[in-house]
Amino acid sequence: MKVAEKDRVVHGMLEEEYRRCKDALQSLQDKIERYPKGTLNVRKKQHKGKEYSYHYLVSREGGKVVNRHVARESIPPLRDQLKERDKYKKEIQSYKKRVAYLEGLLNTSKSRRGRIEGSSRHKPSR
Repeated sequence: MKVAEKDRVVHGMLEEEYRRCKDALQSLQDKIERYPKGTLNVRKKQHKGKEYSYHYLVSREGGKVVNRHVARESIPPLRDQLKERDKYKKEIQSYKKRVAYLEGLLNTSKSRRGRIEGSSRHKPSR
């Protein structure tokens, strides 16, 4: 970005935004670890003409799929926690994209500056 190369104020603002985004990303990643992973599923079974439903949480641990039974009274809070986790995952993805974009801008301006400064110092001999 040519403006960031020429204007130190803009470059400073970009670096500040980069640090802010990295901090927010780390905070979200710490927050998401407190929520359960997985998906809530229902298994229905029939026994002696009656249909029973069992709720369970499906997640991956160490490459294996794990099914954990969920008590009926735990279902509503678990659903809320899973929704919160999904919301945070989406936020994390947007922050990752923003950080990558800012890294590109900051790295591009540094590498161009280095090439520009390097080319003025070392003139090819003829």
